[in-house]
Amino acid sequence: MKDARFTKLYEMAKNELLNDILPFWEKYDVDEENGGFYGVVNRDGTPVKDGPKCLVLNARLVWTFSSAYRILKDEKYKTLAKRAYDYLVEYFIDKEYGGCYFMLDAKGNPIDDKKFVYGNAFAIYALSEYCRAFDCDEARVKAIAIRDLLDKYAFDAKNPGYWEALTRDWKYELERQVSNINPHAESTKTMNTHLHLIEAYTCLLRVEKTQYQADKVRMFLNIMLDKVYDSDIAHYKMFFRDDWSYTDPDISYGHDIEGTWLMMETAEVLNQEDMWMKAKPMCVRMAGTCLDESVLPDGSMIYEYNPVEKTINTMRSWWVQAEEVVGFLNAWQYGGGDRFLDASLKAFEFIDKYVVDHEYGEWFASVGNNGEVLASKRMGKIDGWKCPYHNARMCFEIIERYENE
Repeated sequence: MKDARFTKLYEMAKNELLNDILPFWEKYDVDEENGGFYGVVNRDGTPVKDGPKCLVLNARLVWTFSSAYRILKDEKYKTLAKRAYDYLVEYFIDKEYGGCYFMLDAKGNPIDDKKFVYGNAFAIYALSEYCRAFDCDEARVKAIAIRDLLDKYAFDAKNPGYWEALTRDWKYELERQVSNINPHAESTKTMNTHLHLIEAYTCLLRVEKTQYQADKVRMFLNIMLDKVYDSDIAHYKMFFRDDWSYTDPDISYGHDIEGTWLMMETAEVLNQEDMWMKAKPMCVRMAGTCLDESVLPDGSMIYEYNPVEKTINTMRSWWVQAEEVVGFLNAWQYGGGDRFLDASLKAFEFIDKYVVDHEYGEWFASVGNNGEVLASKRMGKIDGWKCPYHNARMCFEIIERYENE
C-alpha cells in the first residue's frame, strides 16, 4: 500500500496540472495571428501581442506539451506540442549557421541572434522529449545537430566544460559571457548552464543510445559532482572562471534542490553502477542541507544566501517551490527518511495556498514572507522565462513516480 502522503501528493498534482497549469496555456497562449505562442501574457490571460518570443519559453513549451502527451495520452497535447515544435524548427533554428537564436520579435524575426548555450540546451531537451513522445526521428537528428555544434564550438577542452555564449556564427568573445544568469564578467562557466546541459544531454541519451552520448552524459555528471558541487558545504557553487575556480560565494537553494534529483535521474538513465554510487549519497546529503538551511516553518523555500555577507533573499519564487517538492520527494524515495516526504507535501500545500492563482489559473512568479504577491517586472503569467516547465514538470514527476512505484 502506498504511503497516504504520497497519495495526497499524487492527487494534488493531477488536480493542479489539469485544472490550473495546462488549461491556462491552452486557453491564453496560442498566437493565432503570428503563429506559435505568445511570448508575453498578463495575469488575466490578456496577451501582449507585440511581446518578444524567447527560445527558453518556446523550447520549454515543446518539452511540456510533449511530456503531457507522453504521460496523459490526450490528443490535444499532441496538437499543441506539434505547434510549438513546428515554430521552433521554422523560426528559432538558424538556417545558415545552425543552433538557435535566443530572441525573436512577435512576428518571428531574430532580435537577439547570439548562441546562448543555456537556450540551446533547452532546444536539445525539447527536441529529445518530442522524439521520445512521438518517435520523431527528425527531432532526434535536429537535437544531435545542435549538440554537435555545442561540442565543437562551446566546449573548453583544456578545462572540460562549456562556455556561456557565442556569436551567431559560433565565435567566442569574453564580453558575451555576461547575461541575466551570469552577472560576473570574469565568469565564463556557470552552474546554471551546466545543470541544464546535463538535463538536456540526459534526455537525448534516452533516444540516442550511443557510446558517444553516454560518454558525454558521464562527463557532465562528473563535472556537476566534482567541479560544481562543493563537498565541504553540500551546495553548488554558481559562477566559475575557465579553470573552474569559483568567483562568487552565493548559494541558490532552488538550483541545489533541483540538481539533487536531476543528477540522480542522470545516474539512473546512464545506468553505470559507479556513477550511481557516487551520485546518490551526494544528492541525498545536499537535499538534507537544503531542508535544514532553507525551508521555513510554512514549508516554503527561500531563494538565495550569501555566506560571506550573511545576506538572505527570502523571496519565494514559483520555480524554487516546484523544485522543492520534487527534490524532497526524490530524497525520500531514495532512503533519505520520512522528513523528506513530509517536507515535499508541506511545500505543495504552501504552493496551493499562496503561489497558485486560483482566480485566473497558473502561478504567481513570486510571493513574500506573508504570502503576498511580490511586485516585479514579471507580474504577468508568461514571459521568456515564466514557463509551464518547473510547475508542470513537478506534477509530471509526481504522477509518474506514483504510478510506476
